[in-house]
Amino acid sequence: MRYVNAITTVALCALALLQLLRLDDPATAFIFAFGAVAAAFAVSRRLPTKVVRLLAFLSAGVMFCYFWQFFSLTPTLPADWYRHPGTLHVIGLLFAGFGMIPVVSEYTCRMKANGNCERAGRKVASGALSPASLRSLVSRQTT
Repeated sequence: MRYVNAITTVALCALALLQLLRLDDPATAFIFAFGAVAAAFAVSRRLPTKVVRLLAFLSAGVMFCYFWQFFSLTPTLPADWYRHPGTLHVIGLLFAGFGMIPVVSEYTCRMKANGNCERAGRKVASGALSPASLRSLVSRQTT
């Protein structure tokens, strides 16, 4: 999953640069760059739980923004739109939307794992779970 998110980061950076070089829509370039930053943070392993939650929320919003822009443009496209060289922007939006799915998935998996670790820590504190079983639970969650 880390490799997929790293590839998504590089591809979204390239799309942001292409948008800036064409100078026709700097807002879309910013959205591509934000998606690249969110995908880059998904590659890193050590993020606080609150940051993971915020990034999950923002990544899902950016993903829906990509799809919203793509589906807003589709009524104006010709039937063979994917063959025209001027539709790189539309292809980029479609790729970016699907590329953000593993990023959002990574953040939601981390939120689930952090929640299990937090609940297990409370069980140990109350005596309902032994420290040995906590270690095995945490090692299963981190692999």
